[in-house]
Amino acid sequence: MISAALTVEQRQRLVRVARGQEDGDLLIRGASVVQPATREVFEADVVIAEGRIAAFGPGYGAARVVGARGAFLAPGFMDGHVHIESSLLTPAGFARAVLPRGTTGIVAEPHELVNVVGAAGLGWMLDAGRSSGLRVWASAPSCVPASEFEQGGAAVGAADIAEMLALPSVLGLAEMMNYPGVLNADPGVWEVLEAGRRAGGFGAARRMDGHASGVGGRDLHAYAAAGLHSDHEATTPEEARERLRAGLWLMVREGSAARNLAALLPVLREGPRRAMLVSDDVSVDELLELGHLDRLLRMCVSGGLHPADAVALVTCNPAEYWGLHDYGLLAPGYHADCVLLKDLAGFEVLETFVGGQEARAGSSTPPLPGGGVDLGAGWSAATFDVPAHWPVMEVRPDQITTGMGAPGSGDTRLVVADRYGRAGPGQTAHSTCWTSGTGLTGGTLGISVLHDAHNAAFLGGTDADIRAAGAALEQLGGGVVVVAGGEVRASLPLPYAGLMTDADPHAAAAAVGQITAAVRALGCVLPYPVTTLSFLGLTVIPALKLTPRGLLDVGAWQMIGGADHN
Repeated sequence: MISAALTVEQRQRLVRVARGQEDGDLLIRGASVVQPATREVFEADVVIAEGRIAAFGPGYGAARVVGARGAFLAPGFMDGHVHIESSLLTPAGFARAVLPRGTTGIVAEPHELVNVVGAAGLGWMLDAGRSSGLRVWASAPSCVPASEFEQGGAAVGAADIAEMLALPSVLGLAEMMNYPGVLNADPGVWEVLEAGRRAGGFGAARRMDGHASGVGGRDLHAYAAAGLHSDHEATTPEEARERLRAGLWLMVREGSAARNLAALLPVLREGPRRAMLVSDDVSVDELLELGHLDRLLRMCVSGGLHPADAVALVTCNPAEYWGLHDYGLLAPGYHADCVLLKDLAGFEVLETFVGGQEARAGSSTPPLPGGGVDLGAGWSAATFDVPAHWPVMEVRPDQITTGMGAPGSGDTRLVVADRYGRAGPGQTAHSTCWTSGTGLTGGTLGISVLHDAHNAAFLGGTDADIRAAGAALEQLGGGVVVVAGGEVRASLPLPYAGLMTDADPHAAAAAVGQITAAVRALGCVLPYPVTTLSFLGLTVIPALKLTPRGLLDVGAWQMIGGADHN
């Protein structure tokens, strides 16, 4: 939902309304206005016309009046970096979940979808976003696949990225995850960086998002010197401060798989000028149970931030970073995206407005071809032995990083299989390793959501249960399944590229809840098992990750072993 620019006539009417010469369209009377630009809260009437803020102050009239009665009026919340697909929802479903929480705009990074269906996935995301009820912008995926160790359903090069950057509502280059390629002058990676630079015009790059997990010291400075502008991978105060000193915008991430806000609150209390809050990846069940950016605001204020400073982290700061100059403040001429709040501690939302209208989520999603699951003709007879000398992947419940344990210390198998039908006749392409930390002692959790290539992953279980889970995913066309004793105990079909459902968010969350309950009954101790499992194949996050080709030591940037072909 991206508004067109005002015509001269509309802008002149806005001026007349601001001068009190003409009534506006909407008057919000008696609000306590949150102004992050001046770090204050003041009482005022706010008049809106042509979808924009006209003015605030006494004596204005409007065709419609809403009595705020002292409730707090803040700019609409903006998530500056989010993968909609990780919620398991389409943009319309995501809007249904977050609009009631005060989120009015997002910058989507659709590399999950682009990894499955190619560059057309970005266009689909923008099309679906326009009818969602949210303002949906996007960044152009820079790493499809994320590294040379991954292979998804598509590969995107510099020429494709240049075309994506030319699309309306695409604000810049998405997170550059292949930091080894940046640091080591990989030609393909640098062609992508140059495409981002050329898209800015006049010799200035558009925003180029960073993704530098574990990078510090000279390598971090070199990464920033390559032209990257931000990073959302800081997990400690020291890492956060180092990024700010290097001139990078600090995106403080608090999602379902990686929770960094509590650790970085000391840095935010220092008042950094160039910081924002982002969710990155957040599951539908958490969105409905705990909230979206409103939850992060509660954490910030309870952690000692002034409410106006906290609000800036999800309004004017992300808007400034992305060059959205008429968003993120309640000020004359700015888009009338705002949220009426009961208080500035719990951030309970009373009403959300987008363009001066009560927010309403869309109900339709455009069709999306492609994206099923084909594990190969040999899947029904596959076995999943683990090489005895391989190290163990130590799974962490609240981070997307993993540890490296000694061989023999694992207790749960992980299988990752190519889902795109590339195995030869009678074959299947997969690899297997041991994990620790999940607690899963029986049955199998299977998914077709595996960042970033989105192959199929299976945690735990006997060979028979793993094969049954794979067969169930193929039948669903992608999704999430729990199998025990050869029977499907819970499932969620994801017909949109094997990543998303158009179901009502409450129905989707209920299905995820049933899946979580089913795997917990089998011993799993992960708070969000689906989300955590979905990151165990992402090759740009330390320390160990599994792909169909084998087990990768991310720090050494080399495969420990090759894939089994059964």
